[in-house]
Amino acid sequence: MSNRSARRRQLAADAEPDPFDEREFTAWRGLLRVHTTVTRELDRRMSERHDLPLDAYGVLITLVSAPDGRLTLKQLGARRNLTASGITRSVDRLVQGGLLERRPNPADGRSAFVTLTRRGLRRLREAQVTHHATVRELLFARLSAADLEQLGALWEQAMPGAVSSAVWPPPAPDPA
Repeated sequence: MSNRSARRRQLAADAEPDPFDEREFTAWRGLLRVHTTVTRELDRRMSERHDLPLDAYGVLITLVSAPDGRLTLKQLGARRNLTASGITRSVDRLVQGGLLERRPNPADGRSAFVTLTRRGLRRLREAQVTHHATVRELLFARLSAADLEQLGALWEQAMPGAVSSAVWPPPAPDPA
C-alpha cells in the first residue's frame, strides 16, 4: 500500500462535515475575495497617500458620523468591533499623531470622549477621496445602478440592519 493511497483513504474518512453546496460556496468565496482585495488595496493606498491605514480611517469615519462627533472609548470600540485594549492602542496612536483628542466626560469622571481634531478632520476628508475612488474602481465600476441597489438589498436581506442601521453592530438590547 502506497503512502498516496493511505492519504486518499484518510482524506475520504475525514470528509468535510455539512459542506457548502455550489451556490453557497460560490457566494462565500466571492464575498471573501472581494472583501480581501478591496480592503488590502484600500489599506495600501491610504497608507501610502495619507499615512492613514484603513483601521485608523475606520476610527475617524466612525467619529465624524457620531452624534456631536464624539464617542466614549467603549462606544467607539463597540462600533469598530475592537477589544478595549485594541481601541485604546488605536486611539493612542491617533492622539499622538494629532488626529484625535480625549476630552473629559462631564457625566462620568472615569471615562473620556474621543473627538476628531481639525487636523484629523482634514486628514479624513483627504483620505475619503482615495477611499471613494478606490472602492469605485475596484467594485462599483463594473456594476450598474440597479446592481448596486440589488447588492444593498441583498446585504440587508442576509443580515438585517447591515445597510439600514445607523450604528453597526446594532446595540445589544438591555437585559432589563
